[in-house]
Amino acid sequence: MTWAIRTTSPTRTYGGGDADALPARGALGSRLRGYVDAGRIRLLTGFSVHALAPADGRVAVVVRHTDGGEESVTVDRIVAATGFRPDHSIAAELRLDLDPVMGATRALAPLIDPNEHSCGTVPPHGVDELAHPEAGYYAVGMKSYGRAPTFLMATGYEQVRSVVAALAGDWDAARDVQLDLPETGVCSSNPDDSATGDSCCGPAPTAEPAGRGLATGISGGLLSAPLRLVVLDTASTGGQTGGCCGS
Repeated sequence: MTWAIRTTSPTRTYGGGDADALPARGALGSRLRGYVDAGRIRLLTGFSVHALAPADGRVAVVVRHTDGGEESVTVDRIVAATGFRPDHSIAAELRLDLDPVMGATRALAPLIDPNEHSCGTVPPHGVDELAHPEAGYYAVGMKSYGRAPTFLMATGYEQVRSVVAALAGDWDAARDVQLDLPETGVCSSNPDDSATGDSCCGPAPTAEPAGRGLATGISGGLLSAPLRLVVLDTASTGGQTGGCCGS
């Protein structure tokens, strides 16, 4: 199995390990590091896909390096997890006010920008930051975070509590938002990538940002899948011009 990432270091994905304030999250990163260190997973860094081509029932992945050189890696299957952005089409006829880059409300977007915030540094927010021009309409949970990967379930619980209190008419309770979020983990906005010029979601794309179709994601279930080789890439580029989500 091969794990290919666009960043130059997997440090952010490994997370805080035993020091993570969320033990299960830290254990996941530690398991991943262990598989790499033991050779069960082959790690390729600085990996930018230029083209894909069929190769006798397999797939040839053509990689273009920053110096212009190319190489080809042949795989059985590609597992791509390119990040995401929320689908707001169900509310297309409503009056929404979304940040054009983050896909979150304009009030919330700067508070969760992964170029500036980790999971633990997102400030408390609730009904006011989640409101749209459409009266009574709110998107809560992971969908409210747009493209930001820093969402934690504890944040969603407090969002829901705040919004429900507002809908019930208790605005004092709705605006009394309190969160105590962990500081460590896989979603740090900096880690060691900063030293190499990479942002938290990978390096800014070059003039020809090939390989957007391939990206990350790995779990215990995937590790047991009968695959000879898997190509993954941690960057979620979409239409960005640099940084994590286009800033």
